[in-house]
Amino acid sequence: MLPVALASLSLIACAAHAQKTARSDKPSKAQLAAELASTLQACSYDGSPLAFSPPDLSKGGGTGKQVVAEIMKYTGLPANFVVVEGKVPNAAAVIMQGPDKIPRRVIAYNPAFMGDVIQATRSNNWAPVSIMAHEIGHHLSGHTIVPGGSQPPIELESDKFSGFVLYKMGAPLADAQRAIATLIPEKDGDTHPGRKKRLAAIEAGWKEACELQGGGPQCSGGLPVRTAAAATAAPAPAAASPAPAPATTVAKAPAPTAAPAATAAPSAKTPAPALAAAAETLPKADVAAIPSKGTQFIYDEFGILDPAIRAQFEKQMYEHAQKTGVEIVTLLVKDLGGKTAEDYAHAMMRQLRVGKLDVGNGAVLVVAPEQNQAAAVLGSGVALEMGSHDKTEQLKRWINTAWALCKKKNACGNWTENLMLAADHLRRDTSHSDWTIAYPSLGDIQKADAAENGKVTNPKDSKVWRKIVRLSGTVENLNPPAGNKAAWVNDAKVKNGKQAVLLRSAEGLTTMLYLDPRTAALQPGGKLEQGKTYTVIARAAGLSWNPKDTQSLDVLSYSVAE
Repeated sequence: MLPVALASLSLIACAAHAQKTARSDKPSKAQLAAELASTLQACSYDGSPLAFSPPDLSKGGGTGKQVVAEIMKYTGLPANFVVVEGKVPNAAAVIMQGPDKIPRRVIAYNPAFMGDVIQATRSNNWAPVSIMAHEIGHHLSGHTIVPGGSQPPIELESDKFSGFVLYKMGAPLADAQRAIATLIPEKDGDTHPGRKKRLAAIEAGWKEACELQGGGPQCSGGLPVRTAAAATAAPAPAAASPAPAPATTVAKAPAPTAAPAATAAPSAKTPAPALAAAAETLPKADVAAIPSKGTQFIYDEFGILDPAIRAQFEKQMYEHAQKTGVEIVTLLVKDLGGKTAEDYAHAMMRQLRVGKLDVGNGAVLVVAPEQNQAAAVLGSGVALEMGSHDKTEQLKRWINTAWALCKKKNACGNWTENLMLAADHLRRDTSHSDWTIAYPSLGDIQKADAAENGKVTNPKDSKVWRKIVRLSGTVENLNPPAGNKAAWVNDAKVKNGKQAVLLRSAEGLTTMLYLDPRTAALQPGGKLEQGKTYTVIARAAGLSWNPKDTQSLDVLSYSVAE
C-alpha cells in the first residue's frame, strides 16, 4: 500500500463519517439520500487533506473500469487517470501521491454503492453511469484537489460534462439527471451545490451536446437522435430499455439509442468508415457560462472540411494528448459574436477547458473567415515551447489563399490539411517535453540538482533539467535591476519579452521568475503584486547546486496562496 493523503472532489465521505456511519446491506432510498447529504460537507477538522487507506492500484478497477472505458469512448479524449475499487462510501475523483511524490489521478468507487444507486433509482442503469461520468469530468478538466473538500463551481462543471457525455451515449435527459434528482438534497452544501443547480448544469451539458450535433426538436429533452462514439471500438447495437443490473454490481453502460455519427477519428485498428462532412454549432462564448470539457480537437461550423483529412488530424491530436497531455484545438467559426478572434479564443479556451491551466498545455486556434480574422492563443507552457513562432499569421494566410475556393466548392478538399499545419507545428514542438509536476517544492528540485552536480552531463539523463515544480513564495520585486549578482537577471530572456520577477521561496531561496506577457490573461492569480505570497507552477530554466545562488524558473501559472 502507498502512503497517501486524499481529498474529495465529489460524492466522497470523510474518514470520520465513514467510521461512524454503518449502513445496512440494502439501504433504503432515504438512507442513501441521507448518506450523500452528509458527504457534501468538508469533514477535515483541521483543514488538512482527508486521510484514507489507499486502494491497491495493482488490482484494477473491476466492473467500474469497464463502465469508465465505455464512457471514455464517447469523450473523444484520452484518460488521464486510473480506476480502482476502493474503501470509499460511494465514488470519488481523488489524487494519490506515492513514495516518488508524483501525484496520480484516480477514480475510486465502491461497487456495492453503485448497485445501490441502481436500486434506489428504480433500476435505472444510467444513474451509476452519470456518477462515473461526473468523476471523469473532474479529472479530464484538470480540477485541483483542495484541502477540506470540493468547490461548488467545479462540481457544476463536472455535472455539465456528465450531461454532455450522456447525451452522446444516448441517454434521455431525464435519465442523465436521475441520480442527482433522486439522491441529492435541494439545499446547497459548503462544497456541493443543491439539487436544482446541479440538474440545471446537467441539462445545459445535455443540450449543448445536442446543439453541437445539429440541434432540432430533440434538444428540448427527449431521446437523442444522434450520438457520437469515438471509433476506438464498434458501438453497441441499439437496445430497448436497459435491463436492471444486480444490486451488488456496477451496471454496464446502456446501449446507445441510435447509430453513432462518424465524427471522431478512426483508430489505427479500425477501418475508417465512409465519412460525410457535417456542420457543428459551438457554444456561445460566454464568460458567465459554466465551462465544460470539450470532446473534440477540431470544430467546423461550416461543415466544409474534408472528413477523411479531418479524421486523420483528429486522431493525431488525440494521440498527442494521450502521450503528452497537450491539447491543441482548432475552431473554424462562423461568427465571433462581436469579439476579436483573440478574445474569442481566450473565451473558448476557458469554456472548453482546453489543456490544464496549471501547466499551460493547451492551445486554441481560431479561424473566422467571414470576419477575416484569426488568432492562436497558447497556454503558457505551449508558448514557452514555441518561442517566437506566430501561428496567427499562418492562419490568416490560410484565409487569404484557401477560403474563397472552399466557399465556392462548399468543400475544402486538401486545403483542410493546410489549415491543420498550424496545429501540427504546435504538436511537433510540444512532443518532447515532460508535462507532469515532478517536484512539490523548489527546495526538493534544488537538492536534486545539487545531487547531480558534476555527475550528469547529458540533459536527457537529468532528473531536473526543464522539469516542472510547484513552489510557494513572496514577490519581492516586480522589476529587479540587471547586474545584481545576489539576484541575477537573465538579460537574454528579458530581451525576448519576458518579465523578470524576484521571488523569495518558502525555503528562503532567491528565485527569479520569468513571465510571458502573452499568457498573462490566462493566469488565475490576476496581476502580480509585490509583497503577496503566491503558489507558482514553473519549469526549471537555470538551477544551481548552490542554494545561495539565484534559481531561475519559467512561469507556467500562479495563484494567490491561501
